[in-house]
Amino acid sequence: NLVSKNGEEIPFQLSASLIYDGTGREIASVGIFTDLRPRLDMERKFQETHLQLISSEKLASLGKLAAGIAHEINNPLGGILIYSSLMLEDLAEDDPKRQDLARIVQEAGRCKEIVKSLLEFARQSEPKMEPVDINHAITEGLFFLENQALFHNIQIIKKLGPSLPFALGNAGQLKQVFMNIIVNAAEAMHGNGTLTIFSSFDQERKNITIEFTDTGEGIPEENLSRIFDPFFTTKEIGKGTGLGLSTSYGIIEAHGSKIEVKSKVGVGSTFAILLAPYPETQPIIENNSGELGVNMRELNKLKEGS
Repeated sequence: NLVSKNGEEIPFQLSASLIYDGTGREIASVGIFTDLRPRLDMERKFQETHLQLISSEKLASLGKLAAGIAHEINNPLGGILIYSSLMLEDLAEDDPKRQDLARIVQEAGRCKEIVKSLLEFARQSEPKMEPVDINHAITEGLFFLENQALFHNIQIIKKLGPSLPFALGNAGQLKQVFMNIIVNAAEAMHGNGTLTIFSSFDQERKNITIEFTDTGEGIPEENLSRIFDPFFTTKEIGKGTGLGLSTSYGIIEAHGSKIEVKSKVGVGSTFAILLAPYPETQPIIENNSGELGVNMRELNKLKEGS
């Protein structure tokens, strides 16, 4: 390796030879230095392309599998939706069981959306964009996770911006992403630690930021560039498919955005998602405290129009 003036190490290949005169006396040497960076970069790209092709083949097989089982899943879900809806209609308005049945209907519908999302991811189709209340999506996702055994010893701190504009996105897919990141955080903390969820609106950059920070074991630096690769997982066999973060990455990418991750081994990780605000919910107005909010009148007009 050569070291440039700015301290950069440059890999090179040296071909050298000695030059002799007619008497056999050494009089000079000649050397050819070849910069290996272009070759190494090409080899790296070739390796990445090779891995992408393998991943594409796996995803294609997964898409066929998903298409095959979609009907098997949707049929019983359809029965659950129909019968729970009929039971809901038969209950009086003040019956305490109505809330439980309504939750069954809602979650069965969400299961159907998850199956649909998996199929859409395999087909690389565009999600339907609509106004999404980010704080509501986060809170609703937490509602179903907080009571699970994995979360009993986890302190969840919510720092949600009180007056966020609605995001441009697909509510079902975004909730799926949020819940996946939250579950991963809980598993990284082995069910014991602190999870901080933060949301805010950056007026200058015109985007909504959602951050999930855990106090888990952290991600080794060598794995940071691979955590979004399909089928890559550090979990034990049978405890992870390696599709959670790759599916989440595909969803957020289809939203025209990205997921950023920062992590330190032994300290924890932070996953940040940046989303664009829904344009029709503009202009943003200020409330009495000077915080940014959404012009709800404009949003209601949008919903009525759609």
